[in-house]
Amino acid sequence: MRNLRIAFFVLAALSFGTQLRAAQDECSIRDSALCLANKNCHWDGSKPGCYPGPAPYVDPCSSHEGEAICASDGTLGCKWTAEAKKCESKTKPSFAN
Repeated sequence: MRNLRIAFFVLAALSFGTQLRAAQDECSIRDSALCLANKNCHWDGSKPGCYPGPAPYVDPCSSHEGEAICASDGTLGCKWTAEAKKCESKTKPSFAN
């Protein structure tokens, strides 16, 4: 009876360890499409790879390099900041860091 309890304890400890390892390796995906299909991971194009958690916020207006283009974009709600000399969103979402 004692050996059965020890065997059960060892089996439980081993299965718990493999579950932890599986959670860490969940985003060890080399394919961008498979990475993006996993809701717990995100693909980073600047340093290619699949990483855990949500993707960091990127201002959609930051792609506009000129003041005229920035001012003409009414869809994204962009504004030109003269002191920073860049285009930024007028409002940022609450989850933006």
